[in-house]
Amino acid sequence: MNFSRAAKAFGVPASSISRRIADLETALGVELLHRTTRTVRLTEVGALYLEQVRAGMALLHDAEELVGQRSSAPSGTLRISAMPSYGQLLLMPALQDFSERYPDIVLDVQLSDALVDLGRDQIDIAIRGGSQPQDRVVARRLDPNRFVLAASPQYLAQMGTPRTLDELTQHRALMYRGPNALIKWQGLDQDGWHEVPITPAFISNDGASLIAMACKHRGLVLLSEWGLQDYLRRGELVQLTLEQPLSVGRGGESGIYLLYLQTRYQIPKVRVAVQFLVERLAAGMTGQRDEPGNRGSR
Repeated sequence: MNFSRAAKAFGVPASSISRRIADLETALGVELLHRTTRTVRLTEVGALYLEQVRAGMALLHDAEELVGQRSSAPSGTLRISAMPSYGQLLLMPALQDFSERYPDIVLDVQLSDALVDLGRDQIDIAIRGGSQPQDRVVARRLDPNRFVLAASPQYLAQMGTPRTLDELTQHRALMYRGPNALIKWQGLDQDGWHEVPITPAFISNDGASLIAMACKHRGLVLLSEWGLQDYLRRGELVQLTLEQPLSVGRGGESGIYLLYLQTRYQIPKVRVAVQFLVERLAAGMTGQRDEPGNRGSR
């Protein structure tokens, strides 16, 4: 907590900031900040109060932005967060066309696997993979996010083609590192889902790097079909089908979702971006549009 920095931002003495906070604590009848001679930090109730105030300020900001843009062309800064591989391969080409159509919208794109809180992190649109979100967001399903096992023809000629989960242990794996841990491969047999004990030959949090290593005949890769489709079509990689299911999760519906807050959808820049991206990206690999049944809101 830095009173001096806050005072500088508002152009007032630091003592004024301290007095205003003390006045607020008196009005509320609670201690918002715990003060010592060396530190100032939020109390537990102070942290809860700040969270609620931030939510209210965000709604006020949205309302002002909505009124300001009501009768004008979509404009302003649009903040988008997306998974790196999906962002590079599919989102960025779509955004290039979006920028041509809406030149007054400034795109601020963050490529990261880290989870985001749309309200707290001031993100207008997020694209994430996994199960359908259960929190207070609208989730538009863009892709089923089916995982595919693949390798180069040269690698398979040298090492053989695995047909079962057990045979995978004789092969080299090119594995993805998520934001918190290595993403393990999961197989399904008669005893249920279990981790496949395969030895990594290369690990990266960049899907493009994993694909490049696979094309260099360094091992097997297990990635989303949308990331591999061009390489499979050109024959640089070959899709493998095992006798038992293999994925990076233990069953359940998965997908790539476009996420946004319903309260921000009425803002022109957000509305046109959601409509454009769903139309472009939900076509996916099958050429079919996202159906209403694939959409969820919370």
